Amino acid sequence: MSTRTRIAGVLVVVALVAAAATGTGLAAVDTQQAQVEQPTQTQTQTQTQTQTQYCTYPSNGTYESFGVSNLSAPSDVEPGEEVTVSADITNPNDVPMIQCVEFRLEGDVVVRTGWALNPNETETIAFDVNTTGLEDGTYIHGIETRDFGELTTLTVGEQPEPEEPNATLQFDDQESDGSNVTVASANLSDGGYIAILDENGSVIGATDYLEPGEQENVTVPLLEPLNESANLTAQAHLDTNDNQTLDFLTSNGTEDGPYTMNGTPVTDDAVVTVAEEPTNGTDEPNATLQFDDQESDGSNVTVASANLSEGGYIAILDENGSVVGATDYLESGDQENVTVPLLEPLNESANLTAQAHLDTNDNQTLDFLTSNGTEDGPYTVNGTPVTDDAVVTVGEEPTTEEPTTDEPETTTTDEPETTTTEEPETTTEEPETTTEEPETTTDEPETTTTEEPETTTDEPETTTEEPETTTTDDETTTTDDETTTDDPMSETPPPTETPIHNETEN
Repeated sequence: MSTRTRIAGVLVVVALVAAAATGTGLAAVDTQQAQVEQPTQTQTQTQTQTQTQYCTYPSNGTYESFGVSNLSAPSDVEPGEEVTVSADITNPNDVPMIQCVEFRLEGDVVVRTGWALNPNETETIAFDVNTTGLEDGTYIHGIETRDFGELTTLTVGEQPEPEEPNATLQFDDQESDGSNVTVASANLSDGGYIAILDENGSVIGATDYLEPGEQENVTVPLLEPLNESANLTAQAHLDTNDNQTLDFLTSNGTEDGPYTMNGTPVTDDAVVTVAEEPTNGTDEPNATLQFDDQESDGSNVTVASANLSEGGYIAILDENGSVVGATDYLESGDQENVTVPLLEPLNESANLTAQAHLDTNDNQTLDFLTSNGTEDGPYTVNGTPVTDDAVVTVGEEPTTEEPTTDEPETTTTDEPETTTTEEPETTTEEPETTTEEPETTTDEPETTTTEEPETTTDEPETTTEEPETTTTDDETTTTDDETTTDDPMSETPPPTETPIHNETEN
C-alpha cells in the first residue's frame, strides 16, 4: 500500500482530456475532461512539462516499453458528441513501473498520462474525448506507449439516418388440415416472427424466432385448430427487445411490433380452406354398431355387431340418455353378438340406444360416468356420437311354479288346525272324515291321487300308522297318515305331494 501511494504521488493531473482506468494496479491517475482543440502554445508547454517532468520514458534500455492491444473506438460520430477510446496496456517487465501512455489525434498528442503497472500486469485504459470544434471529416487517432501503439479512424459529421427495418411476405391461398398454415416466402431484414391474424385482427398463430434473411415455406402453427375455411393474414414482426420471444401480445403491443412500410404493417392475405376429414381416416378413431330390435328377459341386451378401431366399450342408454348398462373392455376390431348386461333389469319394453365408447385413458375401465364425461367419451363421426337404436321387448315371465309350490300356502293356515284336532277321531271309525278331507284340499289337484282304490284293503286290522314328515318349508306337518302296508300292490304317495288323511273302509 505504501509503494502505491508513493508512486501515485509523483503523478500529475492532466487537464486536457479525461483518462479513466479500469481494473487494479499499483496506481490510477485522476483526470478531468476537456475539449479537444487545436494545441495552443500553453497546451504544448503543459504537455512538454508533463512528459519531461512526470512521464519520462525509462532511460535504461533494459526496461521494455508497455505494450498496447485491443484498441476500441467508434468509427463515426456526430459533431460535438463524446466518444470513448480504450486499449489494454501491459507491463512486460519483472518490476513495477510507470510509463507514459498517450492519446493521439492526427499524430498530435492530445493526452499524455503516466500509468503504473505491476510486473506482467495488464489493465485497460480509456480516454473520453469530446469532439466539439472538430470539423466534419475523417481523423486518424489511437493510443500509444513508448514503442507500441494502435490506430484507427474516426469520421466526424452528420450521420445518415439508419436504414429502416424492412420485410416482405408471400402468403398464398391454400388448403390446410386446420392445425397450421404455410407462408410461401418471407424476408425479415432484422429477424423476428410471422404472426397469423384472423378477420378480426386477433393473433391466432405465430412462428418461433426467425433469423434475418430469406425464409421459404415457413410453417406457422395455430393456437386453435380451424374448424372451417377462413380469410387469414400473415404479418411480419420485429424482435425489438432482442429476447427471441414474441412479446407482442403479453406487452399489449409495446414490444415486438410489426415491420412497417410507410407506417403500414407488412402483411399478406390468403384464403385458407380446411379440408373435410375422411369419415374412415386412419388417424381418426372410428366405430360402427348394429343394434337390432329384440326380445329380452330384461337382464341384458345383445348388440348384433360392432367394430371399434381403437377398442373400448359399448354402453346402453335409455330414452333419457342415462347409461343403463355397459360391456367390459372390448378389443379393437370386429365383434359379433355382444352381450351387454344391464345395471337394473327391465320391467317393461323400452327403446334403448347402443353407444360406442373409447378408452381414452388406456386403463380398460369405463370411466365415462365417474369422470363426468371427461374420460372414455364416445366415438364420433363429424362430431356426432356413434350410436344405434333398438326396441327391446321384455317377454312375459313363464309360469314355472308347479302346483305343489302353492300347496304350502293353502295348507299352512288350514291343515294344522284340521289334522291336529280331528285326527284321533278319524283314525279308527268315522268314514265321514274321508269326505271332509277333500273339502279342505279341493284346491289341490294332487288329492285325486290319494283316493285310488289301491290304497284301501279288506283287512282293517293290518293298518298301521306311519308318521310321515312331508314339506317342512311352510311349517306344515302331518303326523298320522294311515296307509295300507299289507298289500304289496299298494303305492305310497309321491313325496312331493301333500299327504291326505284317508280312511280305509272295512
